Amino acid sequence: MPGFNLADLFERVADAVPDREVIVSPARRLTFAQLDARANRLADVLVGHGVGRGDHIGLQLLNGSEYIEGMLAAFKLGAVPINVNFRYVEGELRHLYDDADLVAVIHHQQFSPRVGAVAPQAEKIRHLIVVGDSSGAAVATGAVDYEAAIAAASPARPDGQARSGDDRYLAYTGGTTGLPKGVVWRQEDIFFAAMGGGDVFQSGNFIKTPEELLERLPEVGVTILTTPPLMHVSAQWGVFHSLFAGGRVVFPPQGAFDADAIWTLVATEGVNILTIVGDAMARPLAESYAAAADAGTPYDASSLFVVVAAGGGLSTHGGARLTELLPSLMV
Repeated sequence: MPGFNLADLFERVADAVPDREVIVSPARRLTFAQLDARANRLADVLVGHGVGRGDHIGLQLLNGSEYIEGMLAAFKLGAVPINVNFRYVEGELRHLYDDADLVAVIHHQQFSPRVGAVAPQAEKIRHLIVVGDSSGAAVATGAVDYEAAIAAASPARPDGQARSGDDRYLAYTGGTTGLPKGVVWRQEDIFFAAMGGGDVFQSGNFIKTPEELLERLPEVGVTILTTPPLMHVSAQWGVFHSLFAGGRVVFPPQGAFDADAIWTLVATEGVNILTIVGDAMARPLAESYAAAADAGTPYDASSLFVVVAAGGGLSTHGGARLTELLPSLMV
């Protein structure tokens, strides 16, 4: 039986709400139909380079639409996206590239020096795709430009793909228990365990059939602002939970965490859910919000009702300070 396949589930939502905005990033804003088409184009590029079912594709990317497009393109082909820690140095990358059996790496230009140094040593890598940025870094030999490649590719969905809930989702650890290693899930299992299971309000009322997903779509999707890097899979889970609920994902400007920029996006984009990493983000957010209020120029956070903290310690004080400033907030 096909079961709960992540590409199939996304395509159901994209067909149901094609004109609903789904991605807001510094580079572009996309509707569900546009995100689907860009993922299809990337899948076509990968197929043209011999990537197919079961192959592993490294995503060495900062947050943005390209990360989600890379995951969706892989899922559409029955391939497996691999989260690559963009902070790894060459020795760590060499281990991960080989251990993960990567055949392709999609990466931001600023990581090109390390990619270019390590990829030729990896046994299976045969294709590099570079997402341009303002870094000015020299592009790795043989890498093709992401935007140029997808512009020349077909926006049609890949055909002939025998997808199923048994297709794999693979998450690489950060090496805190030894060398980095991959944790393998069935897509159907990760959908229910970490991506909401079609239960928009996370009340334990999971869908029982893929068709039921569309019956749960709210008329207006929730807007989530994701600050943790998507290379950390908990951030991926929040994004895909939102996608399957017809929601909208906002990505802040790439680079160092900027609390003022986050509050500005909360106000301008009507963010409902903010995901952060523990006190490392909670404290500067509280300080920024309080400073703006004291200066008589408070941020409008009236749309925000939940802050989700994960991936790092959140002290009692860190959470309490946010709820003190925003009494209606759930942390």
